[in-house]
Amino acid sequence: MGRVRGFQSIALAIGLVYGVFYLYAIGDVRVTGPPGWNAYIAEVSLERALRARSTMMFEAVAVIEAGYLIWLISPVNLLLAGLLSGLLAANVHGALYLRTQEQTCRTGNGLIAGALPALLAGGACCAPSLILMLSIPAVAVLGAFFGWLVIVSLLALGLNRLWQHHKGAPNLIGRRRGRELT
Repeated sequence: MGRVRGFQSIALAIGLVYGVFYLYAIGDVRVTGPPGWNAYIAEVSLERALRARSTMMFEAVAVIEAGYLIWLISPVNLLLAGLLSGLLAANVHGALYLRTQEQTCRTGNGLIAGALPALLAGGACCAPSLILMLSIPAVAVLGAFFGWLVIVSLLALGLNRLWQHHKGAPNLIGRRRGRELT
């Protein structure tokens, strides 16, 4: 079970890095010029928190400036980042665990297949802008669908994790079948 703990650490680190990357990719975390230290609270209301900036990207209700870092706090974006990074971490953990079992296939495709949907979700924010910047008008029509990759990613990661659990992968954190992970 010591190997399971190692897998947990790796998976949680990957999930954390992905969560920060996702928030950076959608513009909620920024690195800026001269450092400043401040905090601002916008209108805190459910209406503002649920107001969409774009497909699957929501308005911030607060801003924190900490040195070179600016963090726009949007509860819904934080929830989506948490779900995506948590599911990615669980998929990485399951893939690493199942890879060590002799009854599983050792092709290596499981780890990539588990991570691919989450990586595609990161393109949901930037891809439409990139397509328009490259001046490809025919492909720009497809840019409207990139925001839905977040939902597709959540579904794909969730279904993949259920499949891993069915194959015998333990929970990322906690208990499995009445035994505590050590």
